[in-house]
Amino acid sequence: MLVVFFSRNGLVLDHPMPVVTTVNGHYYCTLLQDKVRLAVCCKQPELLEHGVILLQDSSTLYHHCDVQILMQHRGWEVLAHPPYFLDLAECDDWLLAHVE
Repeated sequence: MLVVFFSRNGLVLDHPMPVVTTVNGHYYCTLLQDKVRLAVCCKQPELLEHGVILLQDSSTLYHHCDVQILMQHRGWEVLAHPPYFLDLAECDDWLLAHVE
């Protein structure tokens, strides 16, 4: 599985998940803290100045207490995800349409 973070200016981070790893709230929090923040600092530091806004699906791992604390501590905002149409949301469609 590949976890992808992107902005209007392009790809911020693509993180391949290790084969036997379970994505849970703790893993996602560590990913945000260690990988995503570093990638944003290196590739698009202006996002940190203006505030990071994440668009996440409705998975329960995003509601994990560690993730919520990290988001508040960093001042990051979460946008509500649009409803699903089957298994494809608008942001997923954009990603698939632009990857060739």
